[in-house]
Amino acid sequence: MAIFIGMTELEFRPRFRFRTTLHPDVIRDRLRTHVREKNPVGFRLKGTGPHLVLQYPPEQQVPWTPQLDMDLEMDQQPGDETYTVVRCLIGPAPEIWMMFLGSYIGIAVLSVFGIAIGSAQVMMTELPWGFYATLPLLALAAVLWLLAQEGKRRSRSAMLGLKHFVDDALGCDCFRLADEEATR
Repeated sequence: MAIFIGMTELEFRPRFRFRTTLHPDVIRDRLRTHVREKNPVGFRLKGTGPHLVLQYPPEQQVPWTPQLDMDLEMDQQPGDETYTVVRCLIGPAPEIWMMFLGSYIGIAVLSVFGIAIGSAQVMMTELPWGFYATLPLLALAAVLWLLAQEGKRRSRSAMLGLKHFVDDALGCDCFRLADEEATR
């Protein structure tokens, strides 16, 4: 039995979690078995202990190809049976994510410098070219945002493929459970 909490729509880096009575070792074994025996796509499972990563094979990966990070944690509420909380994150590979994040941080820092220089230039009644220097940075930020949206659009079916693979391996219908949880 699994209780799916959150995520009814796939976002850029959707996070979701569900509870199951399956032990973390059973979950790992089911995923490993599914990767070996029922894996026409060729997914690869990496990770040890409580953290697993489900990835598309390298020959199928492009910059927007997502991966599924899964963390397994045993928990128990007083008076209830022990269950496993499965936390999942579907998103781009860490290198791609950091490239976007680093670019946004760089743009923000350069924009702050441009605004500071422009403000000083205005106080000194000079031409505020510092303000004008931030305009290309804003355009670059917009381009990065559009690239992220396009990557999200292109990765949608791959994200669904990862979710369906986990659903099949664990024997749950997480989409249905997510909808039920969202309507409560």
